[in-house]
Amino acid sequence: MLNNKDDIDNRGVLMNNKLMSTNELRKEIEEFLREHKDGSLATCDNNIPRSSPVQYCLGDNLEVYILSAGGEKFKAIKNNPNVCLLVNSDYLNYRQIKGVQIFGTATTSIENPSLYNEARNYLADKYVLDNEKDNIKVIKVVPNEIVYLDSLVDGDRTKQVLKGNNVYIMEDSNIFV
Repeated sequence: MLNNKDDIDNRGVLMNNKLMSTNELRKEIEEFLREHKDGSLATCDNNIPRSSPVQYCLGDNLEVYILSAGGEKFKAIKNNPNVCLLVNSDYLNYRQIKGVQIFGTATTSIENPSLYNEARNYLADKYVLDNEKDNIKVIKVVPNEIVYLDSLVDGDRTKQVLKGNNVYIMEDSNIFV
C-alpha cells in the first residue's frame, strides 16, 4: 500500500507529490471546480458517445448542476444515466494539464422538476432560471468517482481518485490502493 507518492512507482520512477488524504483531495477538487465553470459532458446512447460543451455550478457533496436549452444529451441521459464531466485547465501539452473527471449518475429536470429549485440554490446568477425557466432544463450529476490530475508543474501524470471516502492512486492503467 502506498502511503505517499514519494514512493517509487512500478517503472522505477520517483513520485514527486504526496498522496492526499480524503479531505485534502476533496478540497483540491472543490477549489478547482469553483475556479472553472466550463466543461465537457460525455453521454452515451445506443453505443454512440457524445460530448457536449456545458457550463455548470457546484452543489453540496461535489454534485454538479448544468443548465441547458436541450439537445441529444437529454435523450442519452434518459436511456443511460452514466455520464462523465471533464473540467480542465488549458491544454499545454500531453504532459502538462490539470483537470477533474467526474464519473457519475445524471438526472434531468424533465423527469425531476424539483431540480430547478435545487440548482437555484447554487447559481450565482439566478436570472436565467427565474426568467428563462420555460427554455432551460437542468442536469444534476451525482459523482460516483472523481479523478484528479495536476501535472502542470512537473508533468507527473499520476492521478488521484476519490471514490466514496477512499483515495486511490492511478497511473496509466495500473491502480494502487
